[in-house]
Amino acid sequence: MGLFMSQVTIQNQNLQVRIALLGAEVRSVRNRVSNHEYMWNGNPEVWAGISPVLFPVVGKTTANQVKLAGERYSLGNHGFARHSVFSIFENKSDEVTLLLNTWAADTKRYPFNLDFFVNYKLIDKTLHTTYTVHSLDQQTAYFSVGAHPAFACPFDDKHQITDYEIRFEQLENLLRHEITSEAFYTGETTEHNFTGFNLDEHIFDDDALVFTGYKGESVSLVESDSGRSIRVSLGGFPWLGIWSKPGADYVCLEPWCGRSDDLGFNGDINNKAAIETIQPNAKWSRTYTIEFAY
Repeated sequence: MGLFMSQVTIQNQNLQVRIALLGAEVRSVRNRVSNHEYMWNGNPEVWAGISPVLFPVVGKTTANQVKLAGERYSLGNHGFARHSVFSIFENKSDEVTLLLNTWAADTKRYPFNLDFFVNYKLIDKTLHTTYTVHSLDQQTAYFSVGAHPAFACPFDDKHQITDYEIRFEQLENLLRHEITSEAFYTGETTEHNFTGFNLDEHIFDDDALVFTGYKGESVSLVESDSGRSIRVSLGGFPWLGIWSKPGADYVCLEPWCGRSDDLGFNGDINNKAAIETIQPNAKWSRTYTIEFAY
């Protein structure tokens, strides 16, 4: 580990995962047998992200800030974790834990003193990601956490976006939440009863598809003719975003604990929609998995 170390790599017999300390972001997942890269390439002319970690908010906040007790705290889209350098808390060959404290850089950037741990662990062909929040604050604290992995799609140069579908593991009765062009929630919802849907060039023309209400434990990006797939678990994450920039060669499957503000919301963070709560000295943890099944 050099003085200017900027990334860490974990691997097992199946996968090699490269993680940037900037944002604790997975920048590559490569099959060690076939050398196939599963993740989007992060072309900055399209979208520089690959798998940003969303914390301490998910999505947009009104006026790019949160409020508490008369104080205002500026926050960009999806929070500041993705633009912050994490430290290495623990490192093994197939597992790493990274750490960010919300007050480490500036006690004025967030109202609560929280340690945020991101753990990545490889088991067979599955990447396990665990988010842990430890409150160092003296008051009830509020936050959101989300994942934003972008998978290369099509999987190869022999396919196109119309060869892929989003597939749930069972018949689901879901609510789709309408959002504005700025990703604020309008309060309008539509019901959808299905096991999945096909992708096409225009499905993301109106930004992300956001769902709640699923009962199953996972959602998959599936290549229809071959059955090749990437499966993302959903347990413990009540919000699912599915997104790509129209025409881009990736699809994001995003489990969230939290979401953007309601359109016109102007309250304190404790009244923010879908916010998570933690008591002093308590710990909060959620794990999701990505199975690279090809």
